[in-house]
Amino acid sequence: MTLSTKLVIVIRADLPAALAANAAAVLALSLGGRLPDPPAGDAKDGSGERHAGLNPHPVPILSATADQLRDLHRSARADDDLITVGFNEVARQARSYDGYLAALATTPANEIDYVAVAAYGPRSRITALTKRLPLYAAEAPVSAEAGRTHRKAGLFPTVEDHRFSSPANVGERQLLHDMLRAQRDTLALKCAGVAEALARRAVPPSTLSLLGLIRHLADVERRWFRQVLAGQPAPPRFSSATNPDGDFDDAVPEPTVIAAAHRAWHDEIAFADTFIADARDLDIEGHDTWRGSVSLRWVLVHLIEEYARHNGHADLLRERIDGTVGM
Repeated sequence: MTLSTKLVIVIRADLPAALAANAAAVLALSLGGRLPDPPAGDAKDGSGERHAGLNPHPVPILSATADQLRDLHRSARADDDLITVGFNEVARQARSYDGYLAALATTPANEIDYVAVAAYGPRSRITALTKRLPLYAAEAPVSAEAGRTHRKAGLFPTVEDHRFSSPANVGERQLLHDMLRAQRDTLALKCAGVAEALARRAVPPSTLSLLGLIRHLADVERRWFRQVLAGQPAPPRFSSATNPDGDFDDAVPEPTVIAAAHRAWHDEIAFADTFIADARDLDIEGHDTWRGSVSLRWVLVHLIEEYARHNGHADLLRERIDGTVGM
């Protein structure tokens, strides 16, 4: 089912998990009665038992600061095509609904702080309003998988892990290429098995995510190998002069966005690997607006450094998602 509308709930980032769950429930009940379409029809399982119809929308639970929530509520309410419900501190602190109404009537709008905000409407407008907000993450401990509990990275690979097992005394081209492959494979490993959490911005207020790293590094490979060394007119896929952080900011948890990121990254890697293999030698050069003339040798060293830096980010992101360390 393809939906042209979108529903989100945004919760204040410092709200404890129990209060966040309460806020989400209040907003879901409040917003549900205002939606133009009823939930999907009832369904039956394989045993013939009936299951009540559900809201067909995925409901991402995002987080924001108090100031961001206030701005979000103001902007969403100003858009007549959106349905917006805010759960504010006046309501949270009231002991009864009548008490809430009485307190609200004496509180100026500019003094109302929001605990959470829900919004529904055209997908593009909801995305534009919330695309910079990370997923809500309660500060609860996460458990690592068995065998993934040692923080020390695998510098001495297991039999199954061939990332750093290439010969250490080969020629310069193969050595640099093998090290670049190992860094790429490390990022792929960090992103494996957590498809639904790839876009999670697990270290607020940073917009870094594993999906953002994939998109960013696809553009990095594209720039150095296609643009600089091959001289192709190949603009970035995920960022632009007007949206320089689009690779990270627009990394939203939607299947089409995730699939496009993986496809782009693998396409750019395939082009780079062919270019490296076919190059006359490591001294061939291209021109870059930042560094001037650069050699293939310099680009390979730079890419190894770039991946190594972002794999450090991926270490923290993956640990925050499911507790896995030492990959």
